[in-house]
Amino acid sequence: MLGLTLLVVACPGALVISIPVSIVAGIGRSARDGILIKGGEFLETAAKIDVVAVDKTGTLTKGRPQLTDVVALAPGVEKNHVLAWAARAEAGSEHPLARPILEAAEKAGIPVAALPEHIEPVIGKGITARVDGKRVLIGNLALLEQFGVADTVGADRVAHELATQGRTPMIVAVDDQVLGVIAVADEIRRDAAAMVAALHKAGVKKVVMLTGDVKPVADAVAAATGIDEVHAGLLPEDKLDIVARLQRAGHVVAMVGDGVNDAPALATADVGVAMGAAGSAVAVETADIALMGDDLLKLPEAISLARRTLANIRQNIVIALVTVGLLLAGVLMGGVTMAAGMLFHEGSVLIVIANAMRLLRRATPAHSAPLSTVARESAPSI
Repeated sequence: MLGLTLLVVACPGALVISIPVSIVAGIGRSARDGILIKGGEFLETAAKIDVVAVDKTGTLTKGRPQLTDVVALAPGVEKNHVLAWAARAEAGSEHPLARPILEAAEKAGIPVAALPEHIEPVIGKGITARVDGKRVLIGNLALLEQFGVADTVGADRVAHELATQGRTPMIVAVDDQVLGVIAVADEIRRDAAAMVAALHKAGVKKVVMLTGDVKPVADAVAAATGIDEVHAGLLPEDKLDIVARLQRAGHVVAMVGDGVNDAPALATADVGVAMGAAGSAVAVETADIALMGDDLLKLPEAISLARRTLANIRQNIVIALVTVGLLLAGVLMGGVTMAAGMLFHEGSVLIVIANAMRLLRRATPAHSAPLSTVARESAPSI
């Protein structure tokens, strides 16, 4: 009878369910909040995140840039002339910056009759197109240097001035002549600064920006949002290398992105986070966590929930082990019968379940209201 009682009492029923019940409750709570976590493994890893890397365009910014400047530099060239060549070349481009150029040309009454005869993207530099038999270059100074076009009108200086104002400049050249510079700007999401502050409050040591944009624009966004570290002018493989470098330094890294070019870094990071509503299908498929709305504050909320879940798991394990230990001691001392042992044993199972169910309640951090207010009051344009 003593042997049977020991076997029954020592059966770790509460211990067995202590982890799964907390994981299920945590994932259920996140799903109600519009955060899709693809498994318990990623929920547990998210609780250990200490560095968050974020893409700029479409993540920190709205991803809907508008044309802000058209600067004509060549003698005898007007602004509409520069915009017309840019629009004709970009008509065949799938790049996100093509849309604001074409929209601005339409508003200015500039006809874009047909697609260019040929168009080719130059990674990290811009595009080259063939329009009416002429070569059109739209991009940075490195693109001009690659095709041997001399900047004789100070386009690089103008581009740098626009970039320091938080705008993305593009030099326009036709054949071997630089015509001018056009610039677009994107609006920072209203909750971007609040997200960075909330991440720090949630225990994240460092928030890093990874962007393919030029450094002055990236620095302007970082200054407006409180980003700790900036890496600009990156290709997709460069983002992946930086994430891997942070991991080698001993950090648990989350990568947040929304585009196809973010997919390699999302896959490499310990936890990949995709902006589900605005993100590409590739980004959402590659990521471990998807934010199903455009609310960036869901990210610190997900990390806080993961930390609560991990703490809840530890509590359940302690409850289960302490209960089994006390019951075993009671049986050996002769004060606990099999019936009493089973009663207390099942009681501990119910306690573990009830403790895990607390995760289903929505937590309201003390700092959430002020942060939301800040997000509503400031939305700088970059």
